[in-house]
Amino acid sequence: MWQKFYLLSVLLTLSACSEPQGNNTLFSLGNETFSQAAWRVADDSTRGEMVDSFLESHDVIGMNREVLLGFLGEPTGYYEYDHDLAYFIGGDRQSLYGQGHLLVFFIKEGVITEYRIIPEIESHCLLV
Repeated sequence: MWQKFYLLSVLLTLSACSEPQGNNTLFSLGNETFSQAAWRVADDSTRGEMVDSFLESHDVIGMNREVLLGFLGEPTGYYEYDHDLAYFIGGDRQSLYGQGHLLVFFIKEGVITEYRIIPEIESHCLLV
């Protein structure tokens, strides 16, 4: 009987620490609602708070580069290639690219094929 309890305890602990579905990690930067007007005047930290809202409300994979520029304006950062768009979005991590995180949109033939947060946002797991 105790073996079943132990196994159940281990499984519950592991499931509590697993990466959540969707952009929940991005939500850890904040939960401000995205708007083009607010984004354009926001500092990096406030932009970070809007990233989850933006990605939840806009299907960026397959989006034309020019459409993305219409939403977010000119890039504020740089990541490896000029044709990829990068935006500083705040956070407290120091990286090769500056203070905070970069939201990078990878573009092939004018279309967004992928996006990433650089460096990755660490998910924190609380064990009780």
